[in-house]
Amino acid sequence: MKLCFHYLLHVTDSIRNTGPCWATWQFPMERICGMLIPLAKSRLHPYKNIINNVYLMELFNHLPYHEIYQHVFLSKSSPKQYTQHLIYTDEYYFEEFYFPTKKHILSQIQLKKIKENLSTSYNITDLNLNVSTV
Repeated sequence: MKLCFHYLLHVTDSIRNTGPCWATWQFPMERICGMLIPLAKSRLHPYKNIINNVYLMELFNHLPYHEIYQHVFLSKSSPKQYTQHLIYTDEYYFEEFYFPTKKHILSQIQLKKIKENLSTSYNITDLNLNVSTV
């Protein structure tokens, strides 16, 4: 509401100086601001929140084209075949969870962050993580 009231304060001067609102930059900019302000839910990081919301809206806008994309650009690679010990399934769900098959060696900084996270999550003062290199 504050944005609309602020716009009303400048309408007459703007029309006198530049002509009708649709012919100047002010009307499109006020319209864009009116669309972006409701997307900023966070007071701490409003710009990051706007970026994430605009990105999500664009993802939803592209969803209708996903099926068309798959018909036009057919996948030439065959689906991966996983061994049974790398798949987690449950009888109540249709989904299957595949364990990562690429080995990754953690750096000391990553290990430190994991230790800090686990120690605060489980309220443990001294957590010893043993690194196994299999």
